[in-house]
Amino acid sequence: MALLKNHKIKMTESPQHRMGHPSPLIFHLGAAVAGYQSAIANASNPDTADFTWQPELIEQASSIGDLSAPALHRAAIARIRAMLSGLEKWQAHPYKRAVTDPPVIWSEGSSRLLDYGHCPEATNPNGPPILVVPSLINRAYILDLNENCSLLRYLAAQGLRPLLLDWGIPSDTEREFSLNTYTTQRLLPALAVSNGLTNKPVGVLGYCMGGTLAAGVLSLRNTDVGAFATIGSPWNFDASKGVTASLRSVATKSQATEMIENIGHVFGMIPTELFQQLFALINPMQAAVKFRKLDNMDLNSPAANHFVAIEDWLADGVPLALPSAKDVLIDWNLNNATAAGSWKLRETPVDLSRLQQPTLHVCGLRDSITQLDVAAAMAKEIPNAKLLTPDAGHVGMIVGSKARETVWKPVSDFFTGNL
Repeated sequence: MALLKNHKIKMTESPQHRMGHPSPLIFHLGAAVAGYQSAIANASNPDTADFTWQPELIEQASSIGDLSAPALHRAAIARIRAMLSGLEKWQAHPYKRAVTDPPVIWSEGSSRLLDYGHCPEATNPNGPPILVVPSLINRAYILDLNENCSLLRYLAAQGLRPLLLDWGIPSDTEREFSLNTYTTQRLLPALAVSNGLTNKPVGVLGYCMGGTLAAGVLSLRNTDVGAFATIGSPWNFDASKGVTASLRSVATKSQATEMIENIGHVFGMIPTELFQQLFALINPMQAAVKFRKLDNMDLNSPAANHFVAIEDWLADGVPLALPSAKDVLIDWNLNNATAAGSWKLRETPVDLSRLQQPTLHVCGLRDSITQLDVAAAMAKEIPNAKLLTPDAGHVGMIVGSKARETVWKPVSDFFTGNL
């Protein structure tokens, strides 16, 4: 930790939900220090005559300035200080999410179905219902981040009637839920409620693993669904360089199974910190880069508020029931049960060729969580599938600066044109 020597920061009182975040905090700090130290230790002296620049970098190199070893050390120290300063600014930022939820039209256990057809932005309370299925391991409100950034309120403003299946924070009721249980006791009932609102087929929109779960359900029952869309939903985990690769880097299949079972028995469920650690392994330097970015922002600007809103959501994860965690991490990620054809719901193999309705699969070109090959594989299994590949990341497709034009509008147009 030599690069942190003599660095002092004055910590202000932080909102409780930011304490100890981004999680795992010690990993992010250690990764930044180790990354910069490793870069310096392994760098050749670029000022020597025998140093060879890549051709595309020669022009940029001439304007960089001093690249001596002392200069590289100073640059690394400055970057770590900026990261720490950015972290402090996030932890002390006054932003607080203040969003009024729309009416709840169904609930069971910790789960609720929220009717955005009756939010203030809605233009047609009786518009075509769209059942929206988010991930189980992150909070659903990323789809309704705040008044300035909400995919759900945008869809409602276009005359659609989004119905968000908010899984909620698992309680004792869901402690033993597998993915099959979530499907039969939460997703299928929510779909039935959605169908009951109209005498026409409804739409289904899934984000992240919510899209994978929805695809499985539609392979069993889809006559009442007129259009299906996914955003960043995984299918072929063998192609993954994300969580699958992170998990494989720390344990064999048997070790991973034992580890997950032990964690589940100790904590009752799988803590969100395990998933955050696996996500952090995908890009260990990401926290260093993004908090340096915040350090350079005007903290009163909309951009800073948006940064803080997203970071708060990332810090607000939820635990996962042990059976579901084993399904996701072992059966999906390590066994690739989805693409291999061995994933079953209600004792029936999931076969996406049964889906006959129009489908749209949005797969981000810069998605590091669900890479293009991982997500696009779903489109290859469905007969009437179309593929949209915006230049965006996993979260950026939902809340990025270009999400409205590159994702929200095409998704809205898709459902409007097919329902």
